[in-house]
Amino acid sequence: MCADAYQIGTTGYITRAGRTVASVKQFYSPSCGKNYGYVWVWQSFRDAVGDYDVTSAVYSYSRDEVLGERSWTNTAAQEFWSNGTSTVSECTAGSGTVRAAGDPAPVGGHSGKRC
Repeated sequence: MCADAYQIGTTGYITRAGRTVASVKQFYSPSCGKNYGYVWVWQSFRDAVGDYDVTSAVYSYSRDEVLGERSWTNTAAQEFWSNGTSTVSECTAGSGTVRAAGDPAPVGGHSGKRC
């Protein structure tokens, strides 16, 4: 992640059983010319479930593809960055999922679309 990255688009949220568990954002770095997905797991969720799985990525509307995805398993960390993607000239959003231990499937969300 490049130091000059700043948020683009609006913040999205991931909900589980009606409660917000994480925020999803997209960042852009002018010096690196890359977009990044970002997931911030809320403390209330971390306190309630212990460990969880997370993915963070950039979704390209232009390609209809998830790019730069990184994943973490059985983690208790709070923030997660995707790999940088060469999507600056495309319509994109940050994308992420969270799966609590014991849940059969993850829940996901995305930031606002940015062109």
